[in-house]
Amino acid sequence: MINFQTKKEYTGGNLDILAEAGYSEDDYVLTFKQAMNVFKVTGDMLKGLKGLGTSLFFYKEEINQETGEKEKVRRYFTVFNVKDVERVIQENKLNKEAA
Repeated sequence: MINFQTKKEYTGGNLDILAEAGYSEDDYVLTFKQAMNVFKVTGDMLKGLKGLGTSLFFYKEEINQETGEKEKVRRYFTVFNVKDVERVIQENKLNKEAA
């Protein structure tokens, strides 16, 4: 599984989660915000589309309020298969044309 925008491969637990959900190695996925930026979609357009939750570690410098030390932070994202996003976009266009 590869992130569509960053072209980075998913590894570790995220790879396991995606594989268990039926994604194949050559599938491209992206987050909601990435879908908004790349495909110019809205939340209404993706309504009902099934996403899959993954977690990523970021080496973002965030200060722990209790210890004052910098730590890496885990963020959770929902990712979507690019094929599903493209299908929803096409369906949306067809619906607008029919209206």
